[in-house]
Amino acid sequence: MKKVLLIALAVLAVALLLSSCSKVLLPTGITSIREAITSAGTATTNATVVGVVTKGYGDYVIIQDDTAAIEVYLKGSKFATTYATGDKIKVAGKVELYKNNWEITPASTSDVSKIGTGNVSAILIPTNLGLSVDYDWMLMKVENLSVKKTSDKYYNVILSNGSTDVTIYSYDSNVRTWLTSLATGDEVSAQGLVQYVYGWKLVLRDINDKLK
Repeated sequence: MKKVLLIALAVLAVALLLSSCSKVLLPTGITSIREAITSAGTATTNATVVGVVTKGYGDYVIIQDDTAAIEVYLKGSKFATTYATGDKIKVAGKVELYKNNWEITPASTSDVSKIGTGNVSAILIPTNLGLSVDYDWMLMKVENLSVKKTSDKYYNVILSNGSTDVTIYSYDSNVRTWLTSLATGDEVSAQGLVQYVYGWKLVLRDINDKLK
């Protein structure tokens, strides 16, 4: 019994060590995007986060850090013309779930500032994994998945990912032309942002997100 107890304590110690080593170290006052989202899941949360821009459009930009991604929105801000893909920005604002997607809303444009540049690499969606709010706004990719269902009138294409499916979609006209050209059985490699658009989808930003 004593030996079993010692082994259990050793396993616990290793788990705690790995947990501390993997913890994202952030400057004082900065919260990881994942921590901000988790807190907002139980109560109204105001947070300051830092992330790299992966897409911008109108009054919105999407930012991602090592833990998660979130949409930054302020009406009339024209953030997309102020910040470009690759800009690292700091944002202070209210974090909340809006139409099934996570959003941080600063009080004014002065609560958003560029602090450098960075790069975000797309994460491969594992086989059998279905998209969900856990991956909201994250830059992810699929490799060599077979077309299970061709484009419907809304440009949704369904790919077979083992025991589950991944739907790819786009607002971009060039991508939509490509989506409608796909046939059942075609192999697709592509990247995009995970977003809830009448269901969870991998949304290609432009034709450069078509990897194959």
